[in-house]
Amino acid sequence: MSEANEEKKLKVQLEFGDAKAMFEGGVDDVFKALTRFLTQLYPNLEVARRITYSPDLTRLAEELVGIIELTPEGPIFASDLHLSAKEKICLALLGAYVGERLGKLSKGSLSPNELSRITGKARKTISNELPRLITGGLVERTPEGECQITILGIREAEKIIRECKG
Repeated sequence: MSEANEEKKLKVQLEFGDAKAMFEGGVDDVFKALTRFLTQLYPNLEVARRITYSPDLTRLAEELVGIIELTPEGPIFASDLHLSAKEKICLALLGAYVGERLGKLSKGSLSPNELSRITGKARKTISNELPRLITGGLVERTPEGECQITILGIREAEKIIRECKG
């Protein structure tokens, strides 16, 4: 079998006090084994993991398939979804967030004009909706005056995606 066809393996060696462990295998398997090892050493770590929300970039990208596509000009809607301005703004900003973190977009924020173009909503509609989204903690302004999604906004966008794919 050629090297290109072989699955890449990750090797992690961990030493902490008297505890020593080595993990080798696929990335997911090593991560799970490492997490299991650490939660055995520190049971509170498991509790902290269960109550901590951290956006899963891979899962978010997979959920956006069929809804948002990333282009060099920014995110666009893959189909004509009949959604409210709030829903379209959240999804567009989630697309920018994911695109920037995947290295496909140069920034994770969008201007009100870009939001209007991407969502197909009038600039006035966007201007009316943004203050409500900011007050609700779903969106925040960048120092440049653009908008970016917050962690709370990501959670809201995940709900919108579930409803779209329902």
